[in-house]
Amino acid sequence: MSRPSRPSPGGVGDGLPALPSGEPVLHRWFVLAMIVLVVAALVVTAWAFMAGRRDPLSAAERRPVGTSEVTHERGQAALADSSDDDRGPGCAVRIDVVGDDGGRAAGRRALAAVCHLLEGDDLEVAKAGLRNWIQGDGVLRVAVFELTGLDSSARVEDGRVVIEINAKFQFEDAARAAPVVLHELVHLGQSWPGSPVNAADELAAVRVQAAACDALGIRDDPPRGCLDSNELLGAVDPLRQLLDAGYGSG
Repeated sequence: MSRPSRPSPGGVGDGLPALPSGEPVLHRWFVLAMIVLVVAALVVTAWAFMAGRRDPLSAAERRPVGTSEVTHERGQAALADSSDDDRGPGCAVRIDVVGDDGGRAAGRRALAAVCHLLEGDDLEVAKAGLRNWIQGDGVLRVAVFELTGLDSSARVEDGRVVIEINAKFQFEDAARAAPVVLHELVHLGQSWPGSPVNAADELAAVRVQAAACDALGIRDDPPRGCLDSNELLGAVDPLRQLLDAGYGSG
C-alpha cells in the first residue's frame, strides 16, 4: 500500500524544495518566471525550425516585378555619399557613372563589357534600350540592395533613367555585371518605363542575360544572376513560372 504524500515542511505543498522551517529554497516568483522563459524559448525554437523549412525562392521570384517606373523591386538601397560622376566608356560615353571612386571604377568596367557585347548583331532590343537610356539622361550607379539576391534594377528618378547594380560587383571583376546591365537595357528597349515589366518581356531579358553570361565565359563561381537565368530557362515552362511569380501577361 502506497504511503500518502506529505506536504513540504511548513505546509507549502507545491513540490518545490523548502527549508525545514518551510521557507522556500527558491522564491516562487523566480521559479515561475523561469518556467515561462523556458516555454517561450521552446516556442521560438519551434518557430525558427519551421521558418527554416520554407521553400527557397525560385529564380523567377528572385527578380521581383516592379512598377511602371521600376523594373525590379529592390527594397531600400544604400548609396555612396559621393555624387561625383564620370562619363561612361565607348558606346556609353553619354551615360553618367555616379558614386565614390570604387563605384565609378566598377561602373565604367561594367559598361565597357556591355559595349563589347553590343558589338554583336543579335542584340537589337538592347541596343534600342541603350539609345533610350541615353535619351533619358542615363545614370549608372552601385547600390547596396535590401534584397541581397538581386543583381540589378532600373528606375525613373527625378526625370532620369537610373540603372543600379549590386555593390558586390565592386569587389570582383565588374565585367561580370554586364549581363544584368544588358537585362535592364532590354527592358528599356521594350515598353518600360510606362508600364510594368510583363512575363514575356522578362523572359526575353533573361535570355539575353544568359547569352551574355556565356559570351563572357563566366564559368568559375558565376554571379547569382547567371545561375538564376540558366535555372529559369531550364524550367519546363519558364513563362508560367514568371506568371506565377507575379509578372503580368502583357
